[in-house]
Amino acid sequence: MQNLIITTPVRPGNATEHALGVLRGAIQEGRFAPGQRLIEADLMQTFTVTRGPLREALRRLASEGVVDIVPNRGAMVRIFNRQEMIDLFRIREVIEGLAARQAAEAMADERCRIKFEAALEKMDRARSVSAVPFSKENVIFHELVLTYARNKQLTGLMRQLQLPLVRFQIRASIDDAYREASRREHQAVVQAVSKGNAAQAESLMRKHLRQAADRVIARL
Repeated sequence: MQNLIITTPVRPGNATEHALGVLRGAIQEGRFAPGQRLIEADLMQTFTVTRGPLREALRRLASEGVVDIVPNRGAMVRIFNRQEMIDLFRIREVIEGLAARQAAEAMADERCRIKFEAALEKMDRARSVSAVPFSKENVIFHELVLTYARNKQLTGLMRQLQLPLVRFQIRASIDDAYREASRREHQAVVQAVSKGNAAQAESLMRKHLRQAADRVIARL
């Protein structure tokens, strides 16, 4: 729990929301590992909140699928089993396939196409100037497609999949071969989207996520 000490006083009425926001952020940033116990005494000191608001925050995180409440053990960061991983990738395949299709369709709008290409150039420059971690680059790519799909419902569905937790759980499975294959697949999707080829963009995105699932599951 490094770098999590909160020193700013928190008003009583905001204690639960405060603990909820900071704890959710810490989990999604990987400061707590999948399967790690969340010890109330430590969290109370870290977040400067009392037991009641903290427990309410943990209950809400459990309802969101971020943590599990285990009898006689307390709360721990959610860890996905093999079948849950497979199911999540199948859901992503459908949602992000549709997002890629809609992003490609949006390229008929010249202003949208220019903004999309500018965003891609910015990502390429960042990669060439510094060693952008693959995990960050991957997130930027998928969020870029969602942004230009311009579908708030799709974006909302993706937010519910707890992808940060999944990414931290599978990061040990990501090697150089995985990164190189993923980048090639990303580039193919980008080309299809940029050309406004909706059917091909959807097909390539779905293929990418199917192959990503195969690579991850093979290493679990």
